[in-house]
Amino acid sequence: MNQPRTSHTPQPVADNEHLTANISPEQFFSSNELQALNDVSNPLVISQDLSLYSIQTPFMILLETCREQDGLCNIFQFTQRSYHSTQLNKKTVDFTKRRPLHRHACLEIMYVLRGSVTNHVENQIFTYEAGECCIMNKNIRHSEDFTGDFQAVFLMLRDDFIAELLAEYYEMASMSSEPDDANLVLQLFQDSQNQSLQFDKIYLDCFPVIPADEILEKTNPLFNSILHEIIDLQPGSLFYIKGAFSRLLQLMTDPALFSINRIHSESDNQEYLFSKITHIMKSSHGRCTREELSSQLHYNGEYLNRIIKKYTGKTILEYGQSVYLDEARALLSNTDKSISAIIDELGFSNRSHFYRLFEKAYGQTPLDYRRQCRSTGL
Repeated sequence: MNQPRTSHTPQPVADNEHLTANISPEQFFSSNELQALNDVSNPLVISQDLSLYSIQTPFMILLETCREQDGLCNIFQFTQRSYHSTQLNKKTVDFTKRRPLHRHACLEIMYVLRGSVTNHVENQIFTYEAGECCIMNKNIRHSEDFTGDFQAVFLMLRDDFIAELLAEYYEMASMSSEPDDANLVLQLFQDSQNQSLQFDKIYLDCFPVIPADEILEKTNPLFNSILHEIIDLQPGSLFYIKGAFSRLLQLMTDPALFSINRIHSESDNQEYLFSKITHIMKSSHGRCTREELSSQLHYNGEYLNRIIKKYTGKTILEYGQSVYLDEARALLSNTDKSISAIIDELGFSNRSHFYRLFEKAYGQTPLDYRRQCRSTGL
C-alpha cells in the first residue's frame, strides 16, 4: 500500500515569491515560442493574475507525462470532440515552474497514474503518489510542478456535465438499499451546483485503502476507453464517454477502494471580498463602476480598487474590461451569434471601440479569433 502523501508549508518569503515573482515571457522566448504559449489551444497557465480559467466544452481532460531527467514534458488535451498534444522543451518547463496558482470555473480531479506529482494547493505543497487523487472545487487555487518523473490525468468537469452525471448516478443509487448521504465526493459534486456555497474553498484527498496497483487496474481501462472514444469519435461515442465517467465516479466513491479526507481551506477576508467582486463583475458583464461596487459591498471604492490591483494587477476599469472581453471570447468560440449581436449583448454602443479593445488584448480581430478557435476544434 502507498505511504500517505507528504505535505509541508513553504518557508515564508516576501509576498510568497513562488506565486508573485514578475514573469516576463518576452525575456525568455522568441516570437514564435510566445505565439505558441499564447495560443488558445495551449493548456499552460503563465498569467500572473489570480485567474479563473473556464472551459468551453462539458469536460476537458489533460494527460500529462513528465520526464525531467530527459527535459521532456508532453501534454495531451482532450475535449468531447477534439484532441491535440503539446510538447514542452526544457526551457519552457523551467519557465512554467514559476507560474502562479490558478483556479478553474469547473471542478477538477487530479489522478496520479505513475510516479509522484508535486501540487501547490492554497498555502501548502503536497506530494501525491500513484493511485492517489485530489478533487478540487472552483475556489481552490493550485498549480502542479512539471518536475520529476510522473504521469497524471486531470479531469475538468463543467457544472452541466456534473449535473448529468449526478442525475444518472442517483437514478441507479435509488435502487440500492445503502444511502449515499455521507459520501464526500457526491457531496462536493452537489455543492458545486449550489450558488449559496460559491465562495467555499473545499478539496478532497483520496487515498487508496488497497494496493494502488489494484485500483489502477480498475481505473486505467476507463481512462483509456474515454480517450479512445474521443480519438475515434464514432456514433454513440459520447454515450460511452459519459458512461465511463459514471463508472469512475462509482470507483472514487467506493469506501472499499478509497479513504477520503475533506479539507476546508479558509480564505482571508480580502480574498473572500475579491471573490464577491468577481461574482458581481461577471454578473454585470464587467459593467460595474467603482461607485456601484462600493454601494453593493459597503466598502470604500479606493480600498476595493487596491484589492483588485493586488490580485489582478488591474484597476477596476481594466478588470471590468477583462471580464467582458473574456465573455466576448467565450461567445465567439462557443456560439454562432454574429459579432454585431455579441457587441450588443455586451452593452457596447461603439463597435469600433470594442474592436480596438479586443485587438489590443488578444492581438487579433474577433473574426480571426473565431476562425482560430474553429480551426483548432475548441
